Amino acid sequence: MSDRSDVAPTLRDLLGSNLGLLTPDTVTGDLDRPISWVHTTELRDPSRYLRGGELVCTVGISLQTAEDSSAFVASLSGAGVAGVCFGIGDVHDAVPGPLVAACARNQLPLLIAPPSVPFATVSRYVADFQFGGEIAVARATNTLVPELLSSQRRRESVRELLDRAGQVLGCYFLLEPEGSTEPGGLAVPVDGLGALVWVGSGEPPEKPVLDVIVRFVQAAQGERDIEAALARERVGQLLSLVERRMLLPDALNQLLDWPGLTTREVACSAWPAGAGALLSMAFPAALVGDAPEVCLVVTDGTSGLADVAAELSLPSGHSAPGPLAELGSAITQARIALGLAQQHGGSIGPDQLSTFDSLLEGLPLNRLAPFKNQLIDPLDEIDQERGTQHVRTLRVFLATNGSLVDTARELFLHTNTVRHRLSRIHELTGRNPLVFEDQAAFAIGLRASDRARRMTGRAD
Repeated sequence: MSDRSDVAPTLRDLLGSNLGLLTPDTVTGDLDRPISWVHTTELRDPSRYLRGGELVCTVGISLQTAEDSSAFVASLSGAGVAGVCFGIGDVHDAVPGPLVAACARNQLPLLIAPPSVPFATVSRYVADFQFGGEIAVARATNTLVPELLSSQRRRESVRELLDRAGQVLGCYFLLEPEGSTEPGGLAVPVDGLGALVWVGSGEPPEKPVLDVIVRFVQAAQGERDIEAALARERVGQLLSLVERRMLLPDALNQLLDWPGLTTREVACSAWPAGAGALLSMAFPAALVGDAPEVCLVVTDGTSGLADVAAELSLPSGHSAPGPLAELGSAITQARIALGLAQQHGGSIGPDQLSTFDSLLEGLPLNRLAPFKNQLIDPLDEIDQERGTQHVRTLRVFLATNGSLVDTARELFLHTNTVRHRLSRIHELTGRNPLVFEDQAAFAIGLRASDRARRMTGRAD
């Protein structure tokens, strides 16, 4: 993959992409201007928020007269922006003529975004273009790791694991003895096993992606140790019993030979299922257990856990250190943290668990079901039947802390339209989104709906 982090896309690049952007019949400015970033605004004069080189996106809420368009374009030209992207279909069915004329007078390029092209797509294109290498690595890793974890859970061989990786990345991998080379291939050393050789057309995967594969190859090779695998399963079963209060933590001293059980404090971390062999290599001094749907790691400290999580590109959740007698609570805490990490990515520690999200994540879904059934499902049904956007409006309204103005700006609507939608939500559910207590109820309903959707996705 080529590194384009120093390269900025131009307006011509945007037009040449498959996004679907258009230009007026007569081009109003130089399409070869580089774009530093994308800025969305509905202000008549947004110049104080601009630094130069931006592609300014608008649907023209504030552009109702010829004077508005002239003032808007003058402020953008003075700020040195790259161009304007005007979205049609929300406020204006076509680009206002005075805006086109003002852009032509100021030689400011004007692009047109049809209703099928959201501004978020334009922003993503520019970000991908500028940070393509980093984003490509993240996307490849995020796609690759679940497949490799699935291979680990199935106890597949190294060859099967490499085949899975090749299918995801569109290439082929070989594990060759040390000193062996493959013409046209890329070799990465694998400690004790030889070299991982990439074979394919085009450019090879980035090194961080190959490093992830190497780790899993080493873990898959270690998975041939049946005794170690069975030991992890036994540890996982015992830790699950401790979490369910069916086994006292002190009993682990008689059942397991792990020195950490005699320390003053232990901590637990939870990782995706199938990572046991990988984590045993990363934490050779820890107690690693393959429990149902999760891998648990018990340590006598928390140092280095987040660093390993980042290196392995795995989500993880971590409890606070505590006495062995509270190990069951620590396991539950780690599981809740893992659930949040799987939603948001990265590593979630105990300091991030005193949040609304963590509280709801720790409650059984059946406790949250009434909020979903009574407050969200009716809105979702009418949205699907009539093509309305009550749920989206509610979600944005809550995310903007109940601000009508910010919600309108985010959805490119008039504040009266937002007010009308919230009134309609009140009619459909009997709960008023403008009242704080009802806002909390709606927030719980949305979280419950999201959790139910995630669980259904996993089941599928």
